[in-house]
Amino acid sequence: MTTIKLNSYYPHLTERITMEVSDEIAVTLSIGGRLCDSYKRRKREHGECSLDGTPGFEADVTYPPMTPEEIMEQAEDQAALYAALDRLPPVQARRVYARFILGRSVGQIARAENVEERNVRETINKGLRGLKKYFDFSR
Repeated sequence: MTTIKLNSYYPHLTERITMEVSDEIAVTLSIGGRLCDSYKRRKREHGECSLDGTPGFEADVTYPPMTPEEIMEQAEDQAALYAALDRLPPVQARRVYARFILGRSVGQIARAENVEERNVRETINKGLRGLKKYFDFSR
């Protein structure tokens, strides 16, 4: 027979209760406790969410919904960015767009356009300087 503290397995209990149980039950409770702790640790480390929740629950937890003001600000910022890109020469605009909006690397852009990476970097830097001038003037 083994003596266990029930508070370890039932945290909602307010008073300290000990009980004698058979060895098989003590081992089963111990294994269950370890499995529960392991699950909680894995859930905490990997940010797991239950799939039993409402559809879209994970997105709501991960990214809280934007306020109407945030949505309008984002739309205005995006419109200003595209207006600024339109003022750049076409090659600069295309390369800056590919690099920062589409997330392509300089090497990928260079291979797609069949040019050297150095030329792509220079063009992107010139485009960024042009965007900076545009945004400095507009504020």
